[in-house]
Order: sequence, then structure tokens, then C-alpha cells
Amino acid sequence: MDQDNTITMFHAGRFTTEAAPPWLISVRERRSKGMDWNKATLAVLGYTTAHVTIGDDMFPIGEMRAYPRPGSGRYVELGEGETSFAEIWVAEATDWLPFNSAYIEPFLLTRATLQQADRIDRLGNALIAFARHGEGKHVDRETGESRIDHREDWERQKRERAEQRALMAIATNQNS
Repeated sequence: MDQDNTITMFHAGRFTTEAAPPWLISVRERRSKGMDWNKATLAVLGYTTAHVTIGDDMFPIGEMRAYPRPGSGRYVELGEGETSFAEIWVAEATDWLPFNSAYIEPFLLTRATLQQADRIDRLGNALIAFARHGEGKHVDRETGESRIDHREDWERQKRERAEQRALMAIATNQNS
């Protein structure tokens, strides 16, 4: 969503920076007037040929949208949640397959692998917490970690701090 009126273009296996085409300027103008980016893009370009979301729809870990362009080619948006965003114009239909296989598929595969690793970590934490403590009401739904373990860690740290204060008090009394 650059505001410098340029776009990254993929052609013949290379990326270049080109002046933004009129349709992209129109999308950006609608966005600057307060319209949601996705709604502005749909209003100008019509429809998506592909939309892939990895993770939660509200806060995706990865997202790809591809829109057909008049004549030929596609406009592609790649996003990683709230952290980064890329706009790429693949102007020629013959460049779509090389771009898709070299950039889009690895991007989506990487994001899916990260999502899967996070899910496996959460599942592992939940299984460990359940095996250690039974039932399941004590398992944190977000992390899969045991609330009992968190409470026991806090209580242990509290005891250790109390012991350190007591030792410091004894040492202070002996020195006076």
C-alpha cells in the first residue's frame, strides 16, 4: 500500500519498480478517503481470482489475494498479518506461473508451516498440562500451558524471595 505512486512489477523473471497504473491510483484514492483497502480494491478491480488466508481470518499469519487485470496479468497482494505487505503487478499472463511457483507458493508454505508449528506447540502444552494435572479446566486456552504450573512457579518465587529477605535480615542483625 505504497503512497509513492509506484508498484513492484514482475516481468520476465525480474522485479522492477514502475509508475502505478491508473487502477492502482484509483484504489489508493478510495483508501485515502476512508474506504477499507479490500473494499476499495474490489470496487476498482471487480473480483479476486484467488484469496488464501492462513491462520485466523481476523489476524492472519499470511494472506494472498490475486485480482485479474484488464487485458492480461494479475495484481497480487501478499501480507503477513499486520507487519508487512507487498503489492506486485504481474502484467503478462505468461509470467504468472513462474511468479506463482517461485514466490507465492513458498510464501504460503512458509506461513502455513509457522501456523502448524504454533498449533503443535499449543497442543503439546495442553497435553503435558492435562497429563500432569488431570481434567482440563486449568489449561490456558491460548497457550495450552498449565495455570497450575504458573501458580506453583509464582508461589515458589514468592517463597524464595521471602527466604532471601530473611537471610538478609539475619546477616544485617549479626553485623550490627
